[in-house]
Amino acid sequence: MIDIQHLTKKFGKHTILKDINGTVKKGQVICIIGPSGVGKSTFLRCLNHLETPTDGTVVFEGKKMEGLSEKEIQKIREKMGMVFQSFNLFPNKTVLQNVKLAPEKVKKMPDEKANQLAHKLLKDVGLDEKADAYPASLSGGQQQRVAIARALAMTPDVMLFDEPTSALDPEMVGEVLKVMQHLADQGMTMVVVTHEMGFAKNVADQIWFMADSGIQEKAAPSEFFSNPQTDRAKEFLHKILEA
Repeated sequence: MIDIQHLTKKFGKHTILKDINGTVKKGQVICIIGPSGVGKSTFLRCLNHLETPTDGTVVFEGKKMEGLSEKEIQKIREKMGMVFQSFNLFPNKTVLQNVKLAPEKVKKMPDEKANQLAHKLLKDVGLDEKADAYPASLSGGQQQRVAIARALAMTPDVMLFDEPTSALDPEMVGEVLKVMQHLADQGMTMVVVTHEMGFAKNVADQIWFMADSGIQEKAAPSEFFSNPQTDRAKEFLHKILEA
């Protein structure tokens, strides 16, 4: 579904990502883990060209994104739902309005059909009773679940999650991870940047460990957590387990 070839990203003279290669297959859950500040979020944003790679290629569903017009890239982004650390909900719109906005505006979906879709997705994330509420009245975990429903409203082929629980209080993390677990169980293709090691261990098909501007290891969770191959990964896991 996504093929990453020799991806490099520089900001000025500073190389954030260097010669990254990888493939995300349909139905896979890839968890990207690693120390803070190594470019995990930048990498995720390069996949849908919110950040333009300095070099290399991203191929989505057989189509090279390099060289496409902004309009063509936007059409591809419609198939790549993204959930950010911050919820980015429109504060002046209700929960229902937030979820149905993109299908109505982008896909020209009739209001009645958009309402039905939004209510279904809100039920899926356990928040249909909050349809008429405004974001300010919701907890952080609830807002993030609305953000997930909003991303799903475009019926994407893949979901990208950029540390979706990092801005949440600890007691709210579980409710968001439960929704993500449900998506994975339904076969949604997912690429997840996360610090939640339990989620990565239990839900991922593959762990991509990032450090020093690149992907240092790729392995099944059982292999990575029990027998990391690189000193960098061993050091990272030792610090995580100690914490």
